[in-house]
Amino acid sequence: MSAEYLLFDLVVLGPLVLMALARPRWVEGAVRPALTATLWAAVPFVAWDAAVAGRHWWFSDTYTLGPRLLGLPLEELGFFLVVPLGCLTFWELALKAKTATPHPALRLAFLAPTALLLPAAWAWSTGREYTALACLALALAALLDAFLGTAVLSLPRGWAHLGATVGFTAVFNGYLTARPVVLYDERFQLPLRVGTIPLEDFGFGLALVLLATSLYQHARHRQVRPSPLARLIERRLGGYRHVVEQPDPALPERLDTPRTVAVVGAGLAGLTAAELLSRRGFRVTVIDRNPYLGGKLSSWKEDGTEIEHGFHAFFRHYFNLLHWLGELGVSRALKPIDDYLLLGRDGRAFSFRGVATVPALNLLALQAKGLYRWRDVMRRQTGEALRGFLEYHPTKTRAALDGTSFADFARTAALPPSLFTVFTMFSRAFFADAERMSMAELVKSFHFYYLSHDAGLIFEHLDGSTRETLMDPLRKTLETRGVTLRLGQPVGVVDGRDGLTVDGERFDAVVLACDVAAARKVLAPELVRSTPELAGLPKLRAGQRYAVLRLWLSTTVGGDEMPAFVSTERDAVLDAFAFAHRVDADARAHASAGGAVLELHCYAVPDAMAKEQIAPALEKELARFLPGFDAAKVTRRHLQVRDDFTAFHVGQSASRPPVETSHPGLVLAGDWVSLPFPAMLMEAAHASGRLAANALCRQAKVQTFPVWSVPPRGLLAPE
Repeated sequence: MSAEYLLFDLVVLGPLVLMALARPRWVEGAVRPALTATLWAAVPFVAWDAAVAGRHWWFSDTYTLGPRLLGLPLEELGFFLVVPLGCLTFWELALKAKTATPHPALRLAFLAPTALLLPAAWAWSTGREYTALACLALALAALLDAFLGTAVLSLPRGWAHLGATVGFTAVFNGYLTARPVVLYDERFQLPLRVGTIPLEDFGFGLALVLLATSLYQHARHRQVRPSPLARLIERRLGGYRHVVEQPDPALPERLDTPRTVAVVGAGLAGLTAAELLSRRGFRVTVIDRNPYLGGKLSSWKEDGTEIEHGFHAFFRHYFNLLHWLGELGVSRALKPIDDYLLLGRDGRAFSFRGVATVPALNLLALQAKGLYRWRDVMRRQTGEALRGFLEYHPTKTRAALDGTSFADFARTAALPPSLFTVFTMFSRAFFADAERMSMAELVKSFHFYYLSHDAGLIFEHLDGSTRETLMDPLRKTLETRGVTLRLGQPVGVVDGRDGLTVDGERFDAVVLACDVAAARKVLAPELVRSTPELAGLPKLRAGQRYAVLRLWLSTTVGGDEMPAFVSTERDAVLDAFAFAHRVDADARAHASAGGAVLELHCYAVPDAMAKEQIAPALEKELARFLPGFDAAKVTRRHLQVRDDFTAFHVGQSASRPPVETSHPGLVLAGDWVSLPFPAMLMEAAHASGRLAANALCRQAKVQTFPVWSVPPRGLLAPE
């Protein structure tokens, strides 16, 4: 029957259709990577098949329909689709490959198939071309498995998978050769058969399936272990976690004679310095104008309801901050969010779930995700401009790009629309419009968040209010150590004419940890003039206004498939929104009664927009992204509009002062301070407080605290 080979393909396809019906959730996430892996794996094998058809083997006209492509029956091309897909279904579902781990004894198992290179050379020299090609294909598939880091051959289940492939080959090829649909010229192969199947068919099938499985693992579950290329990239960066400062164990852990320290500002930077200094025996006084701890990392009660300053993301490369939270016992309150989702105005969604995390390779993965097209970035002006992200250098990048805005850069580089959208959303996370955002700061931030480590963009959040999960335990720790907290007390002046004084009260040292606008206000003019490091302070400004709108709804809304925090491409104001009832216990209690609590963010409010226009504009834009919101009833609103964030604007980077100053005892902390390594946002604030504490510890000759950093330079940066 001429349709017999076609029926064979359909029979093999049958179990895949049944699996789609039985396991729709798996199929939803697996179809694209499985098809991608199958199609890429098929390319070299179809080329092989087309090159030798009519010599090594040919196809019976009795069992094929007739139409051919590349000299091959269409049914033969179908074989390269259905058979690998069937094997991948077995690999994922029957063997549960996602949870498999490499076995130490199989670490070098990929070398076993490469031993076939010698027989391949012998076979080719004797005219047994099919034998040689089968050996070579299996060896190359094994080497690619090792190179990609997918390590199928290092998994016990990988060998079970190949054993099953041998069984499938015996069934599938047994039928095709016994019928016979495929006929062979024995001059090109060994005179060895398993039943009617040439021995080489098993090598052909194993190589095809191993290649497809490795590509599937790479697309679906990323590396089981780092590939050689990934290890080379890590070595080039000097590792992903660099030691900046290591304590000297020979120094004492505490002061013999207490020294007094005033910490001006109870934000993250100031609280870090206060807590660390209190461990070393300093007598610390924390002074802040707010009646609560935390600054921009805070929450408080209003009318019996917990109000958050905003959603806070704790990224996994925040080495210093996460270490500190672990020491405080707060880490147990951190819960992961497994995706960083960007929603475009045109309905497109950019998800970072499952994207490769190795620097540089993660950029290639974004292309595979459809974020950009090769032809868009291969233009000379675009490629040269984007290379600067991989060439990040702390001084050279600042010198070259701090005078350029992101908007000007994008125009000069002719960024494709999708990349411009993503970079714009990224830049607004630093509280600046594209026309104001310093390109040097944007390159540094992209290096810090994406191109200097393998943690990806997966982050964690505090499961509960910031006050309950972080600030209350921290307050208890500080008070137990004798730290004095003066909250709700604005500072008038920090002077240095007669030692260091805060509103006339003398201290041995001062940690100035308020925001930059407050620092400019409280530092005495004479102290600024006499301290060279503060020369650029008058040029520093706060960023644009930002807004956080919290909404309480009496009904539920859609978005269950979205992560708890989502970034958006704004029309005018909406930069992100969060499902607060998923991350905040107080909001969760409200939602349990059938409602929802949402948090809407605008990181850079347009200058011309009046405060009363902000909330309606945010809600109008949210309806575009969140199903059901336009029909939901809002029972309460709380809007914050602030301008106390650091400006990362054009031309300001060179004016930032360092942590340590030449004035004895005066140190600076905050995300507006220049650090000796790349860090941004909460990690920068915490790291500055840690460095400030270390500076005072060195002056007092007691142990400092460890400091870590991501690699200080980009992958392609000059030495």
